Amino acid sequence: MATTSVRASGRRESRRGALVDAAFRVFMDKGVAASSVDDIVQAAGVAKGTFYLYFGTKDEAANAVAERVVDAVIQVFERAAATPGLSPVERLLTLGRSVGRVGAEPHERELIDVFHRPENRAIHDRLMARILVRAMSTVESIVSDGIARRQFVPQDPHMAACFVLGTFTSLHELVDRGADVTAVASELNAFVLRGLGYEGEAAR
Repeated sequence: MATTSVRASGRRESRRGALVDAAFRVFMDKGVAASSVDDIVQAAGVAKGTFYLYFGTKDEAANAVAERVVDAVIQVFERAAATPGLSPVERLLTLGRSVGRVGAEPHERELIDVFHRPENRAIHDRLMARILVRAMSTVESIVSDGIARRQFVPQDPHMAACFVLGTFTSLHELVDRGADVTAVASELNAFVLRGLGYEGEAAR
């Protein structure tokens, strides 16, 4: 039987999740800049005081939504990477496309801008660390598979995975400078494949 403490913790997580859900809906509808805490609590059907039990500012709620966006992209990649029949090259291309989708929509771009602010650097770094930790073993496995199939040149799979993820996590820096997300993601895909020694069409 769950203890009182466990039940209380579950309720807190449920309320916080409901607030993140509401913030996501509001940001999708109005954008981050045009949204307010009042909009979020109204969408969640709670008092403003409840919001401040979980978030200090609207930006903190935006960061929580951004974490969810990042997690969703990683989940898409992990599912695709585990699809039977995909070659190592196709799995890496899936990674590149998944990363490229982050920030492709206007509301996502606004969310990314929020956690790129200097005052949110710690949160930004935690999000990037989450991407690296969650994706590392998958990418390392893909590289190892590619080496075994002789699609990639022999190399240290862990080191190669670090380089691959480092390359893809730099995408937002290029997009911040006004580059086209889809075009940059395509270039990064080709760059990564060339670095791994792949000589097929996707690397050109």
